[in-house]
This record gives sequence, structure tokens and C-alpha cells, in this order.
Amino acid sequence: MNTSPSTNLTLALDAGQTGVRTLLIDGDSRSLQQFPGVKTDRELFPQLAEFINTSLEGVNTPVSLSIGMTGLTAAQSKPAELLELLPVNVRDVSLAHDSITGFLGALGTQMGIVTAVGTGVVTLGVGENDMVRIDGWGNLIGDAGSAYWIGRAGLEAGMRVYDGRIPSSSLLSLVTENFSHPEEAYIELQTSNDRVARIASYARRVIELAEDDEEARRIVNAAGHELALSAVTAAQRVGLRDSGSPRFSWVGNVMKAEMLKDAFVSAVVKAVPQAQFVSPLAEPIEGVALMTSLPEASPLRVSIHTASRD
Repeated sequence: MNTSPSTNLTLALDAGQTGVRTLLIDGDSRSLQQFPGVKTDRELFPQLAEFINTSLEGVNTPVSLSIGMTGLTAAQSKPAELLELLPVNVRDVSLAHDSITGFLGALGTQMGIVTAVGTGVVTLGVGENDMVRIDGWGNLIGDAGSAYWIGRAGLEAGMRVYDGRIPSSSLLSLVTENFSHPEEAYIELQTSNDRVARIASYARRVIELAEDDEEARRIVNAAGHELALSAVTAAQRVGLRDSGSPRFSWVGNVMKAEMLKDAFVSAVVKAVPQAQFVSPLAEPIEGVALMTSLPEASPLRVSIHTASRD
């Protein structure tokens, strides 16, 4: 891509385990690219640098980079280290957990609660003075209600049917149609480099089967209740649960499933009758691009890490 000189060239990068997207903004021009998801068992910054370099191929003018990513740890919150791996025309970097950028995409600068559901899940609550993150603790000890959570529950139920531990369920097909030897499915998954994304991919089928299968429906409804518990907890902790009509929104394709969203909404309303549900204003990648324009007083600012070249 060849660009003409610009003073407002921005690259936004939204990095998840399922996929990575970049959005190059040059005035009114916008260029979107998609890449495979980040691998959590590999060093992070070299992976991001590869996506960034590809997205900026042919770009020689100064660039401001904003990144929202899943699983961001304190050890990784060092944008200066990433900057060292990038072309010199990348002048500054803003880095934040994808719960921040997902929130901005869904609600902008408004107060409220946003539940981001993908391979994993994280809920962010923003009040007048406080911000809180609920869950997002990974597939081993958290991510309740996520695609991984649903996919794993579906596979477990399928194996229970296979064993005869529970009555017949169409979830058996998750095992018999995806594994040539069901008895070895657990070994195949454990040794797979993309096991988290693979297990999460089965959530779609579990949700489809839930229309007619009682066990699948139980899993989807349980996922909705888990997501609602996190959302209501976030509202409580930032002082929004009992104030006016707190806004609740969501991010991610998983929440496009009506059964899951209905279970989520019903459980939230039971705990917060005055809850207001707001469809996302924009995609998370748009929230990434908004990071640098946050008001100084926003509680989100303390969670955005920045670095620039001298």
C-alpha cells in the first residue's frame, strides 16, 4: 500500500486468540486486514511486530499505533519493548487489554458495563470514578460463559453420552463427527497447538444444537447466567447497580446467538430490573482507534500504556 504524506496516520490492531485485525486510518481512507490469532504459548511482541510490519508495508510516513489485545499481563505492558521491534516511522504506541478497547467500541466514553465474549471472556465496568475488570482469567481458571467454556462443556457432555453416563443427546455428534477415535479425543486435543481455539470453535455447534437438544440448551443457558453474573458484579463494584438505569452492552460474535443473549439479558434484569441494554456502537477495532482520544478524567486512562520514540 502506497500512501501520500499525512499528519494523522493511525494503525489500530485488535489481537485475540481467534484472530487479529488491523485498521490503517489515513484521513478518510481506511484499510482493514485480517490475520491468524496470537499464540499464547509463543512470545507475544514478535508476533505483533509481524502483523504490524505486514500492515505497514509500503508506508513510509509517521504512524501512531494503538493496540488492544487479549491476555495482556503486567510483564507484557511494556510498549517501549515492542517499539524497538518496529519500523522507525512508527512514532508512538498505546497498548491496552482488549477489555478496554472492547468497551470503547461498545459504549464509547459513556459509563456502563461491557461483556466481551470470544474464545475467552472479560467484563469491564466503568463508573464515574472507578473501573473494574471481572474474569478474563483464561481457560484454565476462568472465562466463564466464553466460547471455549461452551465448547468444552459440549465436548464433555458428548463424552458422557458416549460412556452412557447421561441419556442420549445430539451433543454426542461433537465427538463422533470430529474425532475418528473418540477414546483418543482427549489426547488429540491435549497435544494440539491450537487446542484452545479448536475447542472454542465447537461453541457454534453447541448453540445450534440447543434449539432442539435439552442438554445443549442447559449449557447455553448456563453460559448466559455466568456472563450475567460477571456483568452484575461489575455494576455493583463501580457503583452503577443501584444508580439510575445502568447501561449494559456486549462485544463478540458469540453474543449474536439469540438464545445466549436472551439468557444473559434475563439474568441481568432479574438482578438489576432497571438495566438498560445498548447494542454495541461499533466494532472493537474502532475502540482501539479511540484509545488516544479518551478524556483525561476517564478511569480507563490508567490502564493504557504508552511509549514514544525520542
